[in-house]
Parts: sequence; C-alpha cells; structure tokens
Amino acid sequence: MRFSFSIVAIVVACLLGQSARAQTTISDRPLELTFGKASWATLMPGYELGSETGGGLAFQDDLDSPGALWELRAIRRFLHTRTSFEARTFYGTSWSNQSNSTTGISVPNPVDGSAIARGAGNAHLGSDLDHYGIDLVIRDTWRTQFGGLSAGMAFSYMAFDQEFELNFNETRLMTETLDSDFLGGKVILGWDGYLLGKASTLDLWIGYFDVDADYNYTGGTAPGSLNKQLADQSATIETRWTTWHHWGDRLIGTTLGGMYITDMPTIVHNSGSQATLSTDDAATVSLMFEILL
Repeated sequence: MRFSFSIVAIVVACLLGQSARAQTTISDRPLELTFGKASWATLMPGYELGSETGGGLAFQDDLDSPGALWELRAIRRFLHTRTSFEARTFYGTSWSNQSNSTTGISVPNPVDGSAIARGAGNAHLGSDLDHYGIDLVIRDTWRTQFGGLSAGMAFSYMAFDQEFELNFNETRLMTETLDSDFLGGKVILGWDGYLLGKASTLDLWIGYFDVDADYNYTGGTAPGSLNKQLADQSATIETRWTTWHHWGDRLIGTTLGGMYITDMPTIVHNSGSQATLSTDDAATVSLMFEILL
C-alpha cells in the first residue's frame, strides 16, 4: 500500500474547504463537452535487471515518471430528471531514461536465466508508458440542502502499455514490453456545490477489474525471444476535485486527481530461470486544466 497516503491526502484536501454552500452547480444544459490537458505523473512498480561487478544493479528505474494526459468528456442530461449519461476517453504518456557507467555487468537472459556478461561501458535503460481507456457512466443526482449528491456506475476499460529498451555502449541488448489491460466496472459517488465561492465538484470512483497482461521479450545482442501472459484481478480508488471559473466568456476547470491501483503487472527477472510476471501496487496523480467547449 505504498501510495494509499497520497490518495487519502488528496481526498482530505478536497474536504477541508471552509464553508460549502448548499446550492448545486448542475446546469440546465442538456449536453456538455469538455476537453482537458494535464500534467500527469505515474508511480509504477520498479524495473530491475542484473548486477554490476562492483555491486549494485546493472539496470534499474523506480518508474516514478513525469508525463502528460489528454481527456475528452461528454455529459448528456435528461432535463427534469435525475439521470445523466457520461462518456470519458483519455490518453496519457510518461517516459524515463536512466544511464549507468560501469566496470562490468552480468544480466540474466529472460528466456532461461543464463548470465550475459559485458565489460566496462555505459548501461542505458529507456522506458515509455502509454495509458488510454474509456469510461461509460450512468449517474443520478439529487438536489439537497448539502448541494448536489450523486451516485452512479460505470463500465470501464483502461490499458497500461510499457516498453523497456536496454542498451549497452549504444548497442541494443534487449527490448521488453508489458501490455496490461483492465476491464471492469466502477461505483461513483459525487458532490457538487460552491466551495470558497467557486463552483466545485468532488467525485470518488471505486473500481474492480479483470486484468490481462501480455509480456514480450525480443533479444538484441542478448539472444532469444519469449512471450508470457498473466491473468489477475485488481481494485482501484480514484478521486477528482474540480473547481470552475470564468476566463472571458469561457468556463475553465482546474482538476486535481489521483488513482490508486492495488495490482499492477510487473516483470520479475530471475537468475538461473525464466522471467516471470507478478503484481505490485501503483498510482497516478494529475493536475488538469479543462475547457467547456
């Protein structure tokens, strides 16, 4: 549970506003379309492979990486009823590069765990992550003395596609990819009203997913190829806090969000045996600016 505190902190920050007015911010527009761009950071399970002759790891990255995310969201309201339909699609990417000057390395071949030795040189690990998906939501909202209170459920799909490129002295040693697909549903609880005079919304999304991971190893100067799969389940907790303000004749939103994932597939390298797949927890955080189109 490495990142539970971060998610709880975001929720607490959302709730610590001074006084919240009871008026709901739900508009009478039957259709709303918003587009957002976010500074996005991922805290994924780390990557480790091999050892140096003097101790330490040959290739290592904690995969706490910066990136960017784009989101398109549509809300269709049925006026004079509590019900709305929402659709959200998103794409995010993050990246990292780690270099290590070494007097020598030994790394296990993912195919069979046999040692691959190299002399003095530069070990470089480049990693990329593509994250994309869609949420389809049905939600009911009640106007109360506390503001708008809402509850709903969502069909959800999201993917995390990772690529690791390992070079030694600028020559490709190997490439590994790990594509993880999450398919499931979410329960949604929400509040909207006015916080410190700003129209605000707070959402809590709790999800449960079937997870399918596909791993591929392609050799460079390290020979061989390998494919493995993993099937598992995972839960998620996600929170989003948005405040809206006018910029000229445009309505602009600022959204602070975070998601905690209990089981994210990760690669385990083994000396003397084939590479395997396991899971560890992960998290994402974002600061998004969005515009009502």
